[in-house]
Amino acid sequence: MRYLFISAMLSGVVCYVSAQEAVVRPDEKSGLELDAGADLRIRQEIMDNIPNTVPPFTGETSYFRIRPRVWGQAKYKNYRLYTRLTDEFWHYTSDSRRVNSWPNEIVLDNLYLDANDLFDGWLDLRVGRQDLIYGKGRIILDGTSYDGSRTIYMDAIKATINFDEDKKNTLDVLAIYNNNHNEAALGGIDGGEKELNTIVPGSKYLDEWGGGLYFKSKELDEFPFELYWIYKRETKAKMANGTTLQGRRFHTLGARLMPKFSETISGEIEGAVQSGEKDDGKSTSGYMGYAGLRYDPAVEWKMKPFVNAGVYYLSGDDNNGDGNNDSGWNPVWARWPQFSELLVLEWRNGAGYWTNLIYPHVEGGFSISKQHKLFTSFGSLYADERDGRGGDTGNHYGYLGTICYDFPLLTNLFGRDDKRGNLLGRLQAEALQPGDYYETSSTMYFLRWQIIAEF
Repeated sequence: MRYLFISAMLSGVVCYVSAQEAVVRPDEKSGLELDAGADLRIRQEIMDNIPNTVPPFTGETSYFRIRPRVWGQAKYKNYRLYTRLTDEFWHYTSDSRRVNSWPNEIVLDNLYLDANDLFDGWLDLRVGRQDLIYGKGRIILDGTSYDGSRTIYMDAIKATINFDEDKKNTLDVLAIYNNNHNEAALGGIDGGEKELNTIVPGSKYLDEWGGGLYFKSKELDEFPFELYWIYKRETKAKMANGTTLQGRRFHTLGARLMPKFSETISGEIEGAVQSGEKDDGKSTSGYMGYAGLRYDPAVEWKMKPFVNAGVYYLSGDDNNGDGNNDSGWNPVWARWPQFSELLVLEWRNGAGYWTNLIYPHVEGGFSISKQHKLFTSFGSLYADERDGRGGDTGNHYGYLGTICYDFPLLTNLFGRDDKRGNLLGRLQAEALQPGDYYETSSTMYFLRWQIIAEF
């Protein structure tokens, strides 16, 4: 452990010095602005009773994950060039395994060019490696799902058409290509380049590309909404035993509505349908839906409470578990934890592959500030179809409870903005009591603590 903490401390010192020395005031003659910064995340994760998953998630497991990042940018008038480098290395405390140990693989996480307010403000353009997040992340959030939370980037072009001066109605035109490896990487002492797009653990060579249209409207304060059409192509992949996994191409058409019924009551409704085919010509389809109602009491307290009740639905296969996924929902570019870390680790259909789900749940919590929040949820999970991936014949995954507490340790040490000089903490816990879908009755759990330093 000694080298772990020494390396983390050195990373923090380097980040601090870089942030303090690299921030340059705008040149009054040229108008050029230079800026730089860094962050360091240290987290420990502990879990147990996660059934039928691949190493290292077998039995009780505990490890540290250290992720330093450095970034820099240059601005000139309406143009900005941004870049970020990332690394993440692990250290296991539960046994002698040393996967992703320091310094592991330094990767080019972001590199993009912004060109804003083109054609008298009608067009904003972002070209290059970038993070794309839409809505609640049910369709588009993570382009590199298999490397965990190290990166979420997509190699993409995003052109935003602004239909009015105040940008209340916009249309994003997207083109995306995600390689299965990060070719802009240095290192990788634990086996070379890390697979980024793998769905089934052990498969290789999966590339993903596509694009679409995403329209957002805030014209009516009482009824903001979003409409989208996304096309995606998933290429064939190879298993370690040489078996070929079928590729597919499919379309996703959907809408997200966010009505505000009063100052204290609001809602969210999202629905989408999918249609496509596999490389062997077999047709595919899928359905997704969410409906929720939120109450924010009108209180004068500094602590702002809320409660939300909702149902999340994802269609499942009706093929008796033969793996064809003909009618199961495809999560597009949303293979990330969404509402549960536990289910990402356990989910039978692949890494972060959300499908075959009915999830009625309630959520609640409070916020004191942007960096100080408590969130908790409880719900019962069911399979839409008895897909045969569980050991028994039932369709009840079980009862899921989560709690997450974000809190500031130190804030705004440098007095410049809310993105620097912060030391932020998080405590997180999840537990799933299995239902009759599983062969096991042992409670699954996931625990995490983390600290993030922003420089």
